Formats: sequence, C-alpha cells, structure tokens
Amino acid sequence: MTEENHCMYFVKRKKRYCRMTVRKGNRYCGEHQEISLETTCSGKELDSKRIKCPLDPSHTCYESKLSKHLKVCNAKRLVDAQPSFIVKGINSNKESEILQHVPLSELNELVISTVIDKVKAAYEKLPQFSEIILEHEILRDKVNDDTCGKTVKKHLLQNASLLSHLERANLVKEDTCFIEFGAGKGKLTYWLGQIIKDKKGCCMLLVDRSSHRHKSDNKLKKEQSPLVIERIRADIADLKLNEITEIQKFKYKVGIAKHLCGVATDLTISCLVQAMQSESKCNVVGLIIAFCCHHRCEYAPYVGKAFLEQCGFTSNEFTVLCSIASWATCGSSLSKATKISSAENTRTNVKTLTTREREEIGRKVKSLLNWGRLEYLRSVGFQSNLIYYTTTDVSLENMCIIATKNEI
Repeated sequence: MTEENHCMYFVKRKKRYCRMTVRKGNRYCGEHQEISLETTCSGKELDSKRIKCPLDPSHTCYESKLSKHLKVCNAKRLVDAQPSFIVKGINSNKESEILQHVPLSELNELVISTVIDKVKAAYEKLPQFSEIILEHEILRDKVNDDTCGKTVKKHLLQNASLLSHLERANLVKEDTCFIEFGAGKGKLTYWLGQIIKDKKGCCMLLVDRSSHRHKSDNKLKKEQSPLVIERIRADIADLKLNEITEIQKFKYKVGIAKHLCGVATDLTISCLVQAMQSESKCNVVGLIIAFCCHHRCEYAPYVGKAFLEQCGFTSNEFTVLCSIASWATCGSSLSKATKISSAENTRTNVKTLTTREREEIGRKVKSLLNWGRLEYLRSVGFQSNLIYYTTTDVSLENMCIIATKNEI
C-alpha cells in the first residue's frame, strides 16, 4: 500500500508508484501534477499550474515561481557553460520552410506517380557516375586478416577507399586540421591518423553529438602519436567551426565523414561553408563525405534546393522524394491503403512496380539529392565529383562526394 505522503502517480515503466513526497493536501508531486488548480484542506486555492522549464524541458516548474526557478535550475549552469562555438541552429537554415513528413501510404498514387516521372526525367540529364574503388597500403594487412569478421572487413574496405580518394584529391598534407563529422567511435580518424602521423603540424578534430565508449581516437593517443587530437560533443546544427580556438592555428581545414545520415550531411556542408564565408575566414580546402539515409533528409537544411527547383520539384514534393529514396535500400512496397488514381494509365503505375524497379527509382532519387549538394558546393567555389567508392555488396550506401577548392 502506497503511503499517503507519497505521490499517487503510477509509473508504468517502473511498475510502481512515484516515490516523491508531496505537500499536505496534495495527491501528486510537482512533476506529476494532473490539474492546474488544486484545493488545500483549508479550502484555499493554490496556483499550481506547471510548465516546462525553458532551460531544460525534461522537467517542469510552477509558472508562478518561474523566475525563482530559473535562478537555481541545474540546467542553468549547462547553458551558461556553453562554449562560444555552440550557436543554436546556426547551420539549420531556420528561415526556410519546415515540412511535415507524410508516409507514402497516406498519399494519393497520382502524387507519387507525378514525382516518379519527374525523377526519371531529371535523372536522364545527369552524367554517368564513375565507380572508382581504391585500396590503401595502411589497411592492407588488416583487410587480409582472416580473423576479422565480415562486418569489420566491410568497414575497413570502405575506409581504405575513402582515405585513398582523400590522398588522390591532394587533401592529405602538412599543417592541416582534419575534421570528422558524425565521428562515432572515430574509426575513420584512427586510420587517417596512421597515414598522417609522420606529417608535421596535423590535427584531428572529431565531432559527434553523442558520447561513445571504446573510442578509437583514445587508442590513437595511447600510441603516443604526435598528432593533435581533439574531440568535441556537439550537434552539427549548432557548430560554429571558426570559433574553435584549437584548430585556428592550422593553415588548412578538411572535412571527412563516412555514412553521415541524411540531414547531417547538409548541416556539415553548411557548417564548412559558413566557416569559409565568415569574417575570420576558415581556410576549408576540401571535403569527402560518404552519404547515408537520404530518407532522413529535411527540407530546411537541405543545400540543394535550387537544383531541385530547376528540375521542376516543388517544396511539398521533397518529403515524397525522401520516402522514395528508402526504396533503394529497403525495397519496401506501398501499403494496400494507397489510393489508386484514375489518371494512373497516363503515368507510372506504382502498384505494378517490381522490387527491382523500386530500388532503381530509389537510387535515382539518392543521386538527384546528392547532385543538388554537388551543385551547391560548386556555387561556392568547390570542384566537386560524385563517385561510387565501393561496391553494393560491401555497402548499399556506396556513393561519396569529393570536393576541393579551385585554388589547390
């Protein structure tokens, strides 16, 4: 039996009542207050409306005591301690339209067919993409190690090709800071560190919004590498690159990333370009990004809007494009709830598409979204190329973009 002075809210996840104590006359603690006004045993009404804390919405406070709460809230110290390179939403393009994702199963088939026809027409105008799969001597022994698991070997093959392309683009040089976005455990950084450890004045900066165990950059440090190795925990959407003092002394900056999901790719490109165009210009000389998860792209931060508009796509069709992109890797079909339009006989009949045809259309959408990014990078002074850097049996997400500044 729950004690009377304890909160009467039943926490389903823990299968027990909340153990917070409550004030005399109340049934619930502050976090679980279910009504805006409660009456005390003396009959007097207390203003007990609770609102989410503006500093940390994971907890609440009394609206009438908000000003007092903000002075003592634990989250205040975190906000006050934010470094200068964290600027909320700096790379998110807040001025652009925010679109709500609508599942394909809820759309009229005519809408989907119209988008597919536009995809086919736009894709026909794109050039043929080269498949250039490279190896690297620094990973050769590891790749040929029979004790490596199949999944580990696939990542090694991808890292080897990406790093070879980085060298081929003349982006591996002295006095350079290499920035790995969405670094995770830092595997790509680790192998790049093995390549550049004898070069003078190089730095590795790893950026990730999560904290990871068993990070490879720690392993690199234990090997007593002369490299400067830094890791910051930040959302790429909020990262102001030219405010990071540790990397300012290095002449060149190069962005790298492997399997950077959807919107993170566009945020990374915006982050690098903003750093280039700021008053304290950051000398970004190139980047190499292996794409991933186009279904998780968002319209507001997407940098290739101008290209899609030239192809005849409307802003409302962007979420349809992203959903169709998932066909390339999951081969999913539309729900039976999809409505069939009477106009389908003059357009692509989505219902009759085979799995292979869906995958092909999905890959065409991915290529168009990637080409939009390429066009944007060209517009700000980069020479850019899209290539297949590995085979589909190694990774279905096998395309990357390589961009270098015109002057190098």
